[in-house]
Amino acid sequence: MSDSPQDHGDPDDTTLLARLRTGPSRDDAWRRLAAVSDEFADLPHADGDTCWVQSTRGSDGVVTVGYPEYSARVQRACRSLAEVGAVTPAYPWMRHRPPALPEDGSPPAPADAVRLATTLIRGERFCDGTIGQAADHGTLQAVLASLTDWHRRRTVHRSTSNP
Repeated sequence: MSDSPQDHGDPDDTTLLARLRTGPSRDDAWRRLAAVSDEFADLPHADGDTCWVQSTRGSDGVVTVGYPEYSARVQRACRSLAEVGAVTPAYPWMRHRPPALPEDGSPPAPADAVRLATTLIRGERFCDGTIGQAADHGTLQAVLASLTDWHRRRTVHRSTSNP
């Protein structure tokens, strides 16, 4: 029995990258992703990126559980990742551990950035604060940087190969 990623439902890198939405009709989405990536590169951690609304107990005893509120730039980052197709049903995120960031501080490989984006955005629905923790640890910033760099290199290659 083979132990390839596909045996465990993990699509290969080529499959994940092919699902990213590229082309002229998506240029605006990639520009928005690059803009928020650059914003995080200039200021990786801003006060207010994640603010927790505290749990409360009403006079009737009903408890409202606390939840995170994300800054406008964190929300833009999440929307942009979805718009470019980095949050994809092609990656069965609940069956896999998220890839680790490279120890040298470099961004993850683009396909791993897709895996991480899917895990972070989808994971927030099951565990409040997943995105905030990713922003606090630099994972969100690394995902944005990786995909922005991938798209910029692809765009440069496309423009130089089509005179």
